[in-house]
Amino acid sequence: MRVLVLSHSYIMKPYRRKFTLIAERPDVTVRVITPTRWYESFQEIVFQSEPDTTCEEFPCPIRFSGYGSRFYYRSGVKPHFRDFQPDIIHLEEEAWSLNALQTIRLKRKYCRNSRFIFRTSLSIPTKQRFGVLPVWIERTVFRETDIAFPLSANAGSILAARGYSGKQIAFPNGIDVRHFYKMDVGQLRDSLRLRNCFVIGYVGRLLQMKGVGTLLEALAQLVNRATTDTYKLLIVGQGEDKPTFQKQAESLGVSEQIVWIDAVPPEDVAAYINCMDTLVLPSRTTPGWVEFFGRVLIEGMACEVPVIGSDSGEIPNVINDAGLVFPESDSDALAEQIHQIAEDECLKSELVARGLKRIHNFTWETIAERTYQVYQELLAGVR
Repeated sequence: MRVLVLSHSYIMKPYRRKFTLIAERPDVTVRVITPTRWYESFQEIVFQSEPDTTCEEFPCPIRFSGYGSRFYYRSGVKPHFRDFQPDIIHLEEEAWSLNALQTIRLKRKYCRNSRFIFRTSLSIPTKQRFGVLPVWIERTVFRETDIAFPLSANAGSILAARGYSGKQIAFPNGIDVRHFYKMDVGQLRDSLRLRNCFVIGYVGRLLQMKGVGTLLEALAQLVNRATTDTYKLLIVGQGEDKPTFQKQAESLGVSEQIVWIDAVPPEDVAAYINCMDTLVLPSRTTPGWVEFFGRVLIEGMACEVPVIGSDSGEIPNVINDAGLVFPESDSDALAEQIHQIAEDECLKSELVARGLKRIHNFTWETIAERTYQVYQELLAGVR
């Protein structure tokens, strides 16, 4: 079985494990095309191969780095369709993207009989911003697709509403438990001056829709009513609204309780999560956006950190019973839930245990096994 994968996410080391595990099977050869460079979370990531991988890795130059719907490969891609002759082409990009169009054109020209899969992270039923071209690309890709991998059942419903009538199987985001686990970070916590306090954590983009303002309001309430606990907030990330949040923190009188850390490499995120006593994802739904997954929640669970999330989008489904959920924008409810975890060791331990059980659904090992089974079924249907 020859599988050709195209994925810009593969450039980030914690996201490679799925295909590495699939490639370890003796009957599978996995070849991955990924960008040589990619701009993600306000930092440029340069592809670095891992010597022990079982995948055949081919980083190629692209245009429009950081734009999932616009980027395409400038060179080096054609031989992988023409010479490799994949049985399956697995595209981990949106169906309306330029890379999807590029992939379909190369498939039609060089390996027409290859089976085709695309993956989508659709979160809301919205029209594309770039006119009729994405709609045309999407319809073209739909006609070529054998199976679609939506991120969730909700994403699958949106996909069907957009006109996709083929087979689909929901596959969530996954985590590499070799990177995300409970670890000793005493030195890092000391360097951040987070000793002898209860650390509330946030990891992600600093944008209004991510609900950071709600988190700051909750922090102010906790600080104002605290009698024995000292609360600190560790924020890891960058974004255009950071100055606004810093001003809000000043006006709320909690600037001294906040440690701001710019975006860190994906492989370093786990260390900062381990500095937290609870991790919060306080996203707020807007007319053009909703939280489509919230990978950081499972990362927190894997690090044995209790998680709290708003009820925006897929967050309640990801958390299930392994964390606490509050109504989005409700800072009072958020403050109360943080206080509960800070004060109740039994609750904290129970959430940690549930989180460790929950992450088995999201490990790359589980997802790789399911993906391989789909590959087998797909090829069995054409033999």
